[in-house]
Order: sequence, then C-alpha cells, then structure tokens
Amino acid sequence: MLTTIRQIGNSRGVLIPAAFLVSCQIEEQVEMQLQDGQIVIKPVRRKLRDGWFVVAAAPSKAVLTQETAEAQDLSEAPVADDSEWVW
Repeated sequence: MLTTIRQIGNSRGVLIPAAFLVSCQIEEQVEMQLQDGQIVIKPVRRKLRDGWFVVAAAPSKAVLTQETAEAQDLSEAPVADDSEWVW
C-alpha cells in the first residue's frame, strides 16, 4: 500500500487504515522501534486487570473517611424493628 507522509507540527506522520489497526489489535498505544533502517510498530498488550491492585492497596483518604462514617452510622442502628408497619 502506498501512502503519504504528512506534516504534523514539527514531526511527520502516516495515517494507518482502520482495518490495519483492527487486524493488528492496536488500540491506544504502540511500541515503536527502529530495526535495520525500518520503523517497526507493535501493539502494546495491556494485561487484564492491570493496575487494579495499586488502587486497592492505597485507597484515597476521601473513600476511607466516607466508609468510616457509614460504619459508625450502621453501628448505632437498631438490630431489629419490632414496631408495627403501617400501610
């Protein structure tokens, strides 16, 4: 396929057809290398659930404060409701 190199700011770029991107499973990021005078573009494979445990290990202070407040509210709640229900 013959394509044109385009000026993009101080750099240059090539438009990659959508069918190529789908076929190579390229989404948002790519790894680009120079090998023997050729530019090689490879998809970045993100691991499933990558980064989940980082957030779980260090939850934000706002979340902890909210959870603590909810826990205190529930600890003071009555265990059972013996009153009659009115419809």
